[in-house]
Amino acid sequence: MIQWRKEVKFTKRYYVLTYLIPLFIFLSLITNEVLLFSLTVLFILVVSLNTLYLSYVSKRVAIPGEMITKRLFTNDQAVLKVPFENRGRIPIFRIKASLFLYDTDHSIEVIESENFDRYYANYEHPFSIPPFTKRNVVMNMKATKRGTAELRTIEVDIYDLFLFGHIKLTYEGPYRGEAVVYPTPQPIKGLEKVIQHEKGNHSQPYSLYEDVMMTRGNREYGPGDPFNRINWKASARTDYLQTKVYEKVTVSKWTIVLNIKSENPMNPTIENLESVLSQVAYACHFATTQHISYELYVNLRIPGSSVGIHLPLGEGKNHLGKTLELLARIRKSNITIPVENMLHHVTKNQIHQPYIIHFGANGTTIEQEYAKVKSAGGTVYFVTSEDDTAYLSKIGGHTHEKMAN
Repeated sequence: MIQWRKEVKFTKRYYVLTYLIPLFIFLSLITNEVLLFSLTVLFILVVSLNTLYLSYVSKRVAIPGEMITKRLFTNDQAVLKVPFENRGRIPIFRIKASLFLYDTDHSIEVIESENFDRYYANYEHPFSIPPFTKRNVVMNMKATKRGTAELRTIEVDIYDLFLFGHIKLTYEGPYRGEAVVYPTPQPIKGLEKVIQHEKGNHSQPYSLYEDVMMTRGNREYGPGDPFNRINWKASARTDYLQTKVYEKVTVSKWTIVLNIKSENPMNPTIENLESVLSQVAYACHFATTQHISYELYVNLRIPGSSVGIHLPLGEGKNHLGKTLELLARIRKSNITIPVENMLHHVTKNQIHQPYIIHFGANGTTIEQEYAKVKSAGGTVYFVTSEDDTAYLSKIGGHTHEKMAN
């Protein structure tokens, strides 16, 4: 597999030397000067050796194909390594790597950057590689804000032994490097007071539901206890009837809806996008710590979908990581879809009475869609912001809802 696109560049000294060689050959034949002839042979050897050296080492330098992703929060620092390998028998004495990190979100600060453009940062590093050896070129970076940055271009300059020229190699292989900066969670006032309970598999001491496969212990049999719950072995040991006590379990399910479509046709997304994404990140963090399952809808246009992006129902740290990465990849220039398409799918595909938390833009059409949820006994919360503080505003019913103490 071809990894590089080659471009050979020579200095003026090289061209002067190549023009002088035919002249020296002609003069040495006419004058029969041994010194001049020896000098001509030396020049021929230098040019030939340089050419063979550049041709050989340029075919032996490689970057192992892999995908490296650095996941960061704001102000985190990380190191992005690009592994260069010399697969030949001759050392590469002079090589310079140029790494171009494309960062349209300005989410990454490259430490010791040689050049900073509007859309990319350039990092240069000279080094050498012994035979059959790997060397890592390290790019130090710091996360400054939510977004993504991608290492799209890698260029390598390999210089010859006498600095008469060099070969510029542009990488076209499978290696990819990127940095993903997660949004900073913004607290939502009142979110911790609302928990929705249904039968599930998480222990909850005050739940109405029990898991008969999870025995917590025994207690003395009392009036009204079901006969099939008697633990006969425990009763035989204590000479008193013992009743099995099961773990009380619960599960909470949220549907998080994110509407980022702007009412202004000149702007594809809402103005307070960063704040809204931070609020969603906080809600997902909270859901993870409380063992709450959630799904996420975002009205972004993607191929093959008329309802936007849908992250299926899940829970735990892996699910949270997928959510934060999805939020990090949203850009202000993304094309959105009408929120009605997404909401129609959300309300239509709810198996249980839904519990919805809505983020982003709101309007009459959205409230009409959620009125259907309310009439079905579901619950809907809007997250609104005022003076840099996020609040919950409830418009739904009270089905299976509990206010935590």
